[in-house]
Formats: sequence, C-alpha cells, structure tokens
Amino acid sequence: LRWMNYLRPSVKRGQIAPDEEDLILRLHRLLGNRWSLIAGRIPGR
Repeated sequence: LRWMNYLRPSVKRGQIAPDEEDLILRLHRLLGNRWSLIAGRIPGR
C-alpha cells in the first residue's frame, strides 16, 4: 500500500489541518467507526 502513495502525487502529506479534523469528527459522529467511508469523504487523504 505504501507504494500507492508514491504513485499518486495528489495525496496530502503532513499533519491534519483543523478543518480536516472537524470534518473527521463530524463524519465519525454520523457514520460511526466506518473508517473506509470516512476516508473516502476526505479529499486528498
């Protein structure tokens, strides 16, 4: 899976921004522990 990150230069690296963190928390409240669905709704991550 690591090599896929190198093949996709659009993948964001580094720390999560405060607005992304808020989005993650809202989606977690809405969807629960369905992390694959949450990850699909975070652009570039």
